[in-house]
Amino acid sequence: MKLKIVTPERIVVEEEVEAVYGKTIDGMIGILPKHVPVVTPLEIGVMSYVKNGQKLPLAVMGGLLSTDGKSVTVLSDAAELGTEIDAVRAQHAKERAEAELNKLQDHHDIALAQQALSRALVRLALVSNKR
Repeated sequence: MKLKIVTPERIVVEEEVEAVYGKTIDGMIGILPKHVPVVTPLEIGVMSYVKNGQKLPLAVMGGLLSTDGKSVTVLSDAAELGTEIDAVRAQHAKERAEAELNKLQDHHDIALAQQALSRALVRLALVSNKR
């Protein structure tokens, strides 16, 4: 089945794959060929796909996943392959977000800082798994 992961800046993945796994707002989802049609929002998290029997992870910063059983399309504000993530930069982003969370009072600002922390944690999880 065809997998296409798109951000506003680029096409991150466009491959023939055997399976796709991701984190939706309702929990984990696995998509195999001939899956029933579905459109679902994605959480910030690690997504993976299987190509030639190899599981390949990437960080997806939320978005939408849709499938018709023949193809899977992911539209996201940001997505990064594990090889594109700088572990040191992700660690600094995590530390900045945690420091920001500790001093914020406004609920909107807290939500933004929590999203930044979630993105950093996903990147760190992905780079720690590839070692």
